[in-house]
Amino acid sequence: MKRFAQTTLWYTAVGLIGPLVALVLTPLYTRAIGVAGYGTVDILLSLWQGAYTVALWGIGTVLAGMYSGTNDETQRRTIIVSAGIVVVSLGLVIGAGLLVCAPLIGQAIARPETTEAMPYLVSALPFAVVYTLFLSIFKLRNDVRRVVWSMIGLVVITASTRIGLVVWWDGGVVGMVQAAALTNMLMALLTIGLGWSLVGQRVDVRVIKTVLRTGLPLLPVSLTGWVLLYADRWLLAPQVDALALGHYALAVLVASLLAFAIEPLKNAWQPIALQPRYRDDDTFLALSYRVYMPVVLLFIGVLVLLAPTLLWVIGGAAALPAAPYVLALSSMPLFGGVQMLLGIRAVRDGRTAVFGWGSLVAAVVNLGVNIMFIPSYGVAAAAWGTALAAAAATVVLGLRERDTARAIVPLHGVGTALLWLGLLWWWGVAGPTWWVVLALGATALGLVWSAVRPLRELARRRKPELDDTGMPSEVVVQDDTASREGSL
Repeated sequence: MKRFAQTTLWYTAVGLIGPLVALVLTPLYTRAIGVAGYGTVDILLSLWQGAYTVALWGIGTVLAGMYSGTNDETQRRTIIVSAGIVVVSLGLVIGAGLLVCAPLIGQAIARPETTEAMPYLVSALPFAVVYTLFLSIFKLRNDVRRVVWSMIGLVVITASTRIGLVVWWDGGVVGMVQAAALTNMLMALLTIGLGWSLVGQRVDVRVIKTVLRTGLPLLPVSLTGWVLLYADRWLLAPQVDALALGHYALAVLVASLLAFAIEPLKNAWQPIALQPRYRDDDTFLALSYRVYMPVVLLFIGVLVLLAPTLLWVIGGAAALPAAPYVLALSSMPLFGGVQMLLGIRAVRDGRTAVFGWGSLVAAVVNLGVNIMFIPSYGVAAAAWGTALAAAAATVVLGLRERDTARAIVPLHGVGTALLWLGLLWWWGVAGPTWWVVLALGATALGLVWSAVRPLRELARRRKPELDDTGMPSEVVVQDDTASREGSL
């Protein structure tokens, strides 16, 4: 149990390093390039993220089956070098396409100045996929030492390049993109150095074909996820100015701080929930939901109430108009955790296609809301479109996992959640009137009390049985983080 707890703590810590570094550095370069410049950078990086998603070819999921399916180290080395050839080749081809289309892209989003930064985006792609490939391998080997050194390198390199090129040399928007590209190049070199002993010298055409064949069905799901997360930037760009884009990007950044509350819960809970002894344990799932929802709702409340202060620290008075959008954007990680609870049995049984349907519906809802309402309501439409899309994905998953939903979701709990979110919304609209303050305080106490009782019940339940490695027995861990690693 001690080893399991230590491993969970390490992975939780390194998983939160990225958001923490972004939070610390953002005030420096936001004040250097301005809120409008931050908006331009955000839309450039959203384009890069789409290209990166395709070039990565679902390599994390692909390797989870191929690499873990053999104990032959020679074969494993061949898999790494063959998979590397696939993703690097895709990165080069997609990057070349971006470079050719750069002027058309700049005109389409009414930002011709983005053309100057495109070569730097292109140069980063092959390095980013290599960095992600090696990080995926380190995680599959449960090599905490290499993962930790990689994350330490990421912190040092990110801080050095962004402070140097953006703040010190005043490189502006282009300097920001240059720093991001250089970070991926150096991270690729670092992870290659850390994992060089794991790489073979033989290329297997059969492995290349298997990687291409296995990764292709994952592409629509990955692209749907990109549409859900980033398409609103591209629909906003022709309709609003760079300053409004900057407000939206900063609101997304503040909402992403919920990861500090949600990721430790997910990392600690999922391996336990995947144990066979919890297969038909509705009580365990219900208690988990009754702890998760109040805790995360309270974190959302703190985030919304502190949003003006956080935004002022990040970008000064020019960033304050982003505060009203934080509540809507916070729904994305909130509903993401609910989906993890609803879908845990599907993950355990290998029925991961149920998540694809939810993602598809969410993307359609998001695009529909954005196309219809952005021309009239701008950034507010994009923010609430994200909230509605996240809710739609959760509803679809709940309908497909009806038994689990009926077992874990209490109707009175939904009412309390809606009341809390409604009060937070009214706070943002009307300000801190006395009755809103009293209502928020009373509801917060209710949320705390509603979390304490199931938490005590969970603590009384028997601890999970462990195997001789210190990990929970018969646990299948789904690796779905690789597509997000190595991002600019």
